[in-house]
Amino acid sequence: MDNNVRLSDEELIQFRMFQEQMNAAKRSEPYFEPPKLSKKELRKSSYVRKTLSSDEYIAKVAILHPFAYFQPFALFVIAILALYAKHITDLPDGTNRIFQYNGAFAWCCLFIAFCKYLKLRMTEMVVTTKRVICKTGIIGVNTEELKNTRIESVEIKQTLWQRLWRYADIYFTGTGVSYVLFTNIRDARSVKSILEDNLDI
Repeated sequence: MDNNVRLSDEELIQFRMFQEQMNAAKRSEPYFEPPKLSKKELRKSSYVRKTLSSDEYIAKVAILHPFAYFQPFALFVIAILALYAKHITDLPDGTNRIFQYNGAFAWCCLFIAFCKYLKLRMTEMVVTTKRVICKTGIIGVNTEELKNTRIESVEIKQTLWQRLWRYADIYFTGTGVSYVLFTNIRDARSVKSILEDNLDI
């Protein structure tokens, strides 16, 4: 006696479709579609992209507000004015004693301004699907990072000046005394919303 169950063609098709759905459900994993980064965002995340794990993606690149460059710009202006003052007082009769150190002062200001500008250009503040990372440094690299699962709060802090010009600092506070600080961020609220909404922390 044949105990095998014989299925009709329609039942066999339905059974195979059910098997395919079950296999797809087993393989399915939460999918995160990484955003397309602009050229500026790619440049501001070059170091972090080299440290990403195989299943980690960049969710947001924090961009500095133009006012973050105010200090190096002010030092550059001071240096130019100092060089100009030395030039107009550099007379053959020796009446430039008051301004005799203007040249050295100007070059020091230029050097400091260049270093500060380069440091800001090389600073990377990135939110990935797993971490919050802040990379600073020109020659020596200093990296501060906090896992998303360990973040307890995200605070946006603004001075009156920052509020007027629409930029802010972001404090990512973790367990214990650990924290990561993003300073002078142009799109602070969007960075905060990425963590709270898209990454579900």
